[in-house]
Amino acid sequence: MKMLLLVTIGMLSITISSCARSNTASINPIAQATPTKPIVTELINKTSWIDSIHSQSWRWMYGKYTTNYTDGSRSFSFKTSLKCSKDSALNALVSFASIPIFNALATPDSLIYVNKKDRCYGKQPIASFKELLGVELSMKNIQELFLGFPLGYKDSAMYTSEFNALGDSTTMSGILDGGKPIEYRYGSSVKSPRLAWQRLISPEDSTEVLVQYDQWVKHGLMDVPSLIHVSIKTKEQNIHVMLTYDKFELNSPQEIYIQIPDDYAPCK
Repeated sequence: MKMLLLVTIGMLSITISSCARSNTASINPIAQATPTKPIVTELINKTSWIDSIHSQSWRWMYGKYTTNYTDGSRSFSFKTSLKCSKDSALNALVSFASIPIFNALATPDSLIYVNKKDRCYGKQPIASFKELLGVELSMKNIQELFLGFPLGYKDSAMYTSEFNALGDSTTMSGILDGGKPIEYRYGSSVKSPRLAWQRLISPEDSTEVLVQYDQWVKHGLMDVPSLIHVSIKTKEQNIHVMLTYDKFELNSPQEIYIQIPDDYAPCK
């Protein structure tokens, strides 16, 4: 049970410790230009390409994903179903061989989970998983991940914009300090109003998270990622997760709840 819980939460909560708590920002030092790819830099405010991505309007989300997980010592696949209500609740159901075995309900301050295999349940404050996983579990950040929104982006902060002289790609970066400095970098082609990738780095924890969006599908006025690669590098191990979308609905009201059978006991 513990291994499944860690894998599921670790896959969903890919934000680094304290990143969801920051309210101040400082500018990230600019990388030096290379001879083959000249870099032009400037300071920009929220009236940028990334702000238009961050401010897209949505209310409900439902998605089914084929999830492939590997960490160097083990590799396996499972199905993940996700229901979200913006800023309110998130429900994740994990199934192996079409059999539901793990269900979780996240709210802004708590996580309730049901282990169907061992017929048990548990409830924890969201903050408690910071020490367990070394990452901050944020419901909002999970929603941002699956919608292709910039993780941890603060539209009131100043960022550094870097783009090559050919004008075909651009990168924004900033360091948010919420107890630990976290570097955020967002990359995109200037020809596309979508994120190509985003990277979060915590030098103090020697932790780096890279999210790559390889394919997209149009839903109404929004582009939604249909193939997501997540790489997490820590001192202990490297984790790779690939999420391939099988079904997706946007802004269709979802019934979000979790049911605990009467004969289930607390998980040990």
